[in-house]
Amino acid sequence: MDELLDNETRDIAAAALIAYNAMETTKRRHFDYLNMLESKRKKFNLEATSQEKDLLDSLLQDHDHAVKTFKREAQSLQSASPASHLSLFQYIALLNQVFNDSADRPESSH
Repeated sequence: MDELLDNETRDIAAAALIAYNAMETTKRRHFDYLNMLESKRKKFNLEATSQEKDLLDSLLQDHDHAVKTFKREAQSLQSASPASHLSLFQYIALLNQVFNDSADRPESSH
């Protein structure tokens, strides 16, 4: 892992990595809440209240803002250090591969 993001590269790419993590968090939060509302609708035939819809919209706005911030930070990193930019995106690709692979596997019974 250090060959992708050694300490120096982590320092250079810190703002973009933090922005990426924020983007992933806001995405997960929005989808988790959306799934909760959808589950409530399917299980109990209850539609989302206006307050729930407002919160869902706010969570989507949070995610949209996080995406824009990540894009800006990634572009800034690419200008400042193309090698660090490449390393960051290789690291992100590895994370996505690992987490997508684990999501495809059935849950363990242990």
